[in-house]
Amino acid sequence: MSHPFRHGLGIQVALAAALLGGWRAEVQAQSLRYDWTVNQKFSYRFEITVDEDDATTSYKGMTNYVVEAAAPEQSRVSYRGGLTESKAVKRSNQGQGGFGPPFGGPFGGRFGGPPGIPSPFSRPAFAGKTQTTNRITITPRGKVLAMEGDSQLPYLLGNLSLIPFEWLPEGAERDWTLDAGVSISEQDEDRRHRFGPFDPFGGNENKTVQAASEITRYSIQSTSGSLVKISRSYNLSMPQAGDKPAFTMTGTGTWTFDQKDHVPQALDMSYQLTVKEGNTSTTVPISVKYTRISPDELARMEAAAKQEAETRAKEAAEAKARAEAPLTSDEKRAALGSLASGDSGKITKTLAELAAKTPKDADPEIVAAIEKLLASKDKAVADRANDAMSKWSPAYQRRKSLAKAYQGPGALDSTDLVVESTTPLYVGQLVQAQRKNYGPFWRAAQVQELLADGTVKLGFLTWGEVRDSEVVTRRNIQLAPPELEQPVKPPAAAMAAPATSPLRTWSDASGRFQIEAAFVGVVDGKVNLRRADNRVIAVPLEKLSAADQAYVQQQQQAENPFAVP
Repeated sequence: MSHPFRHGLGIQVALAAALLGGWRAEVQAQSLRYDWTVNQKFSYRFEITVDEDDATTSYKGMTNYVVEAAAPEQSRVSYRGGLTESKAVKRSNQGQGGFGPPFGGPFGGRFGGPPGIPSPFSRPAFAGKTQTTNRITITPRGKVLAMEGDSQLPYLLGNLSLIPFEWLPEGAERDWTLDAGVSISEQDEDRRHRFGPFDPFGGNENKTVQAASEITRYSIQSTSGSLVKISRSYNLSMPQAGDKPAFTMTGTGTWTFDQKDHVPQALDMSYQLTVKEGNTSTTVPISVKYTRISPDELARMEAAAKQEAETRAKEAAEAKARAEAPLTSDEKRAALGSLASGDSGKITKTLAELAAKTPKDADPEIVAAIEKLLASKDKAVADRANDAMSKWSPAYQRRKSLAKAYQGPGALDSTDLVVESTTPLYVGQLVQAQRKNYGPFWRAAQVQELLADGTVKLGFLTWGEVRDSEVVTRRNIQLAPPELEQPVKPPAAAMAAPATSPLRTWSDASGRFQIEAAFVGVVDGKVNLRRADNRVIAVPLEKLSAADQAYVQQQQQAENPFAVP
């Protein structure tokens, strides 16, 4: 495991390595290097255990690396992986609630914690506990030059993706030491001093936190074939600063390096994290282990995963084909008979079977049979009918989707059904509108009042309820899609032309201008015409051709046979 703060903080550190002895002849310094080839792969199986007073928390999972670029000075690897967290409450604490980990959060926890600085132990979301990807640029000795992404773990464990990579000796040393000092300056604009993805506190502000010192010591114990076993000890000391608690982290264990493949092989470390505030001191034991997955095992795992994916894809394709297949004559006859049987059990079973299908071409007889059951007093039947109708009738599904969308408050797709000055509107009508100071987005609204100056008072909807009202101009209103079921029926005066009113060619008195439109009505001497795009325009009656004026008079007489010609 990398020492937590070197890989936990992206800050400037002072590094020093002491030459403390010679290598044995069989151990060559140049073999302890991250010397990779492009497309080289290596993976690890992790297990981390945190033993607190009230519970034991475990993190298990895999990490995977692929070398993207390799050069003498540096290499770049892509990382994919994550750990799964599980917690076992200790029997003596079950039912007592417990206190959770030290530094309970940005407002203080079991040990208070510095206000405003999220805890490295209780941060709500640690990327290392989910599947994530990183890209790492690293030198042959293990210095991380850059990291894209985040794989942070709690308990000062640093980034999961960086844990395997230890600092290697400069030359032919058998023993070496990494002695680092850590400081955080409050207003330093240098990128090296910014937290970024290396921040164990999870914050984005460059505020002074604490100063710490850390020492990691390495010593080669033995070699076996290509494997070099190295003892590792770690000590982090962060003294109390102001109202911030002091804590130390010490650990011992072994790290194994593979000289042949130039990759870490295994780690087995035991840590003691001690937190002290005032006269209170708490120690948390932490165990960190990982082992490299052999190339053969990794190949078997990849083959098994590929086969499983192919099996799932085949099963999904078969299920899709069954769902889309039309009913046979016998199946259709049986379904129609069941739906008309009056037996609730049979009906709900058949509706569930129909709802499992996604027919490309809906059968109108099946749709009609399902539609009759939508208003059933039996809730189970009505619910299943709704599910089945959504699959068998695209128009019904469209109406359902629109009804949900026009509950608000989300943005709606523009209908382009422009509301003109003569477009009929009525109180209670659902429309879409743009609000002042809310950008160009269209929102669901209900007409509350038609004002004398032509503006409209709208109530904007949130989850089906009017939460806010606003007066808007008509150019900021569009009609809802015609498929949307309106909650209020329009009054007769606001009704559009009868469905039988045909589109026809209208001309002005000069004969130079023409338009295809349907007759809507006459208001204040102006003829309202609805174009094919549903826009309504108003034309003074006297500007129309004589034939058109006669047509208007004929339509008015048809609507009112008692009108004087």
